[in-house]
Amino acid sequence: MNAWWQALAERERRMLLAAVAVVLAGVFYAGIWAPLQRGVAGRSERVTVLRSDLLWMRGAAVRLIALRAQAALQPAGGTPAASASTSTSLAASVTASARAQGLAGVLEVPAGSDQSATLRLNLEPLPFASLLPWLAALQAQGIHVSALHLQAAGAGQVQGSVTLQRRDSGSAG
Repeated sequence: MNAWWQALAERERRMLLAAVAVVLAGVFYAGIWAPLQRGVAGRSERVTVLRSDLLWMRGAAVRLIALRAQAALQPAGGTPAASASTSTSLAASVTASARAQGLAGVLEVPAGSDQSATLRLNLEPLPFASLLPWLAALQAQGIHVSALHLQAAGAGQVQGSVTLQRRDSGSAG
């Protein structure tokens, strides 16, 4: 092999080295670089699809939680929860909804608030992601938030107070 190489003219050696370099570059590109690029592009598209699926699932989960809380408060006769909630006290409705959402331990319901049309609750630290579905479930029951004061209580956690009213309690809303 060495004798063959030595027998070639200098110009032929350079051309042969250039051809080998081009072939190696082509093999590298076709065998390594291009498949890696296709894989990265495919994974990137997959991540985009999965992220959109995750956003849809989170929205659906919030709606599902609100519907479950609403269904838990419906009487056996099948009348809507909003009309049934007028016969129960605001504090009882809110407490039942919080219990259905797994938030009963983070609410301070003041004593003597059973007959009040407005209810002010203190919120112990709780996940912000749990607070929103609960408030949506309350809204579905005809209870709206008239005031909400929150402050951060750690990573993803909030604490504060919320004032709730029934829609039919003389407020326009």
